[in-house]
Amino acid sequence: MATDWWLMQHAVKVNLPSFRHYSWVKPEISFGYGQKWHWVEEEAGIPIEYLIRRPTGGGLVRHGQDWTYCLVIPEGHHSYKIPSLDLYEYIHAAIGNALAKQSIVTFLQPCAVDKKAGIPGDCFHEPVGKDLMMDGKGGKIAGAAMKRTRSAILIQGTLELAQLSTFNEEAFTQKFQSELCRLLKEDQETKDWTDEFFKERQVYCDQFSNLLWRKNRERC
Repeated sequence: MATDWWLMQHAVKVNLPSFRHYSWVKPEISFGYGQKWHWVEEEAGIPIEYLIRRPTGGGLVRHGQDWTYCLVIPEGHHSYKIPSLDLYEYIHAAIGNALAKQSIVTFLQPCAVDKKAGIPGDCFHEPVGKDLMMDGKGGKIAGAAMKRTRSAILIQGTLELAQLSTFNEEAFTQKFQSELCRLLKEDQETKDWTDEFFKERQVYCDQFSNLLWRKNRERC
């Protein structure tokens, strides 16, 4: 969370979209900015000290067998003006296109006519409109959460790998990044972390690991 938040601040400075993807060294559970911690603690069966509150919305997500990514779009970039639901749809369509290259068939979940009020509880058990679904009897395979501020949009998303019997991560990553470049109308360029990265990130590490943040979103 700290790295994604730092990336959001950095993207604003350079006025360019930023993207990263990562995996998990052990199983973890993250939950949305607006969720009540005591409900999440009961649902997960894990004390709040071992749960991660995201700065973005959405529901509870179980990590460990997923391909996770972060995309930041600064306010000064033209794609910042894309409506949130459209952007959500375009990103999941890009994931679907990348999976199709590996003969993995998916579709976008239709938006419900009568939308349920409130925040989804368990993200992958409660798909919403424009989530990415497996064709056939499969369930939700990709979802994301978003935070839009006056300075940038932060998108944190995940691709569930447990439903994929075959998956070439390198080929998928290359194709998805190509799709994102086409969407954002930018050329792809790989960047190393800046010299100031670890020092500047520490303040965000302190925030997101603090119990006051995990429980009630209080900044330390």
